[in-house]
Amino acid sequence: MFKEYHKIETIFERDMEGNKKLIEGKFRNPLIEYLKDNEWIFTEKIDGTNIRICWDGHKVSFMGRTERAELHKDLVARLEELFGGNVNEELFEQKFGENQVMFIGEGYGSGIQKGGGDYKERKDFILFDVMVGDIFLERENIEEIAKTFNLEVVPIVPLSLIHI
Repeated sequence: MFKEYHKIETIFERDMEGNKKLIEGKFRNPLIEYLKDNEWIFTEKIDGTNIRICWDGHKVSFMGRTERAELHKDLVARLEELFGGNVNEELFEQKFGENQVMFIGEGYGSGIQKGGGDYKERKDFILFDVMVGDIFLERENIEEIAKTFNLEVVPIVPLSLIHI
């Protein structure tokens, strides 16, 4: 069975009075604060709904972040376009064989979240993580898989825009 994808934690605490803005420099998690001087890669946060594309070694299935998540029918139709059918099944089989693989991304576009239409009118999928077995892949591998499957991948945010 496929694991639920973990919730991505906000790095900083929020000002819980007033505007709820982040308090830069006040870390939510001591581990993240400990690692703050390491090299980081930041990607854009797409505001949508978390989607898992799961290859069990024989067929593809679509899930939300949890087993209980319900997916928009228009989004499911788009996922079928991107990952369904014999051609895509053969692509998964050639690329991953019988290994369990989970593509993690965001379903986004008009009607998914408030302002979703600011991204795209139609619903779509953008990739941000890939797990093969129990191993999360590195960014360069994720980008290579995105090219293989003709997918968008979340853009990297330039470090000049990040303040830690």
